[in-house]
Amino acid sequence: MALEPDVRAALARSHFHTLPEALTDRLGAGAMRLELPAGIDLVTPGSPGKFMLVVGGLLKTYLIAPSGRLATIRYARPGDLVGVPILFDLRPSPAGSRTLTPSTVLLFDLERVRALASTEVQVAQVFNVELSLRLAAYFAELAGTTFGSLRERVARHLLDVSSDEGSGPPWVARLSQQDLADAVGSVREVVTRVLSRLREDGLVRTGDGEIELLDPARLAGEAAPGVTKVTPERNPGR
Repeated sequence: MALEPDVRAALARSHFHTLPEALTDRLGAGAMRLELPAGIDLVTPGSPGKFMLVVGGLLKTYLIAPSGRLATIRYARPGDLVGVPILFDLRPSPAGSRTLTPSTVLLFDLERVRALASTEVQVAQVFNVELSLRLAAYFAELAGTTFGSLRERVARHLLDVSSDEGSGPPWVARLSQQDLADAVGSVREVVTRVLSRLREDGLVRTGDGEIELLDPARLAGEAAPGVTKVTPERNPGR
């Protein structure tokens, strides 16, 4: 398939940006572009995984407990690769992937990508870098979840989600309170109390399906330890 400009822009933000264009085109051959509404599960835990590039929107990777409770382990934005382990591990995916906003993804042809990863050193190196960074991020997430208070974890996730919204104020995390509870490994009622205290402290304003960050700098000072703290200066390379 011919790669559209927005797909090429997402590839340029990904680790694939190090590859020659001809090799990127070979990776994208046979790929499928999907336009999805919010709330769609691309992968459910225990099902065959998929390898994809986020072109637009916001996705989350999550685990689900036998009780049905969700725990978010990653947010994926334009330029992020999702499902790299499935290229090397054929077992069902332990995690799911769900759209949080209307999203566009490029779903790769697994066999084609696996073949290129086994024959092209440059492609294999991209996946080495991606997997190394994912491992470091999961260690950081584990540290934040294990050692951070619930308020710290809430602050971190609000900063994380809102950091993708535009280039200036207002900072808005477009997710429900249930989504936020899933992200921090808690329940909605408890997270609602934390948000109430953050409102009293002048840090957030809550609305229907969104949470506005009134003082990102102060909130960054409360982000969970063990994770990279987001500052009011946005990182355009995210």
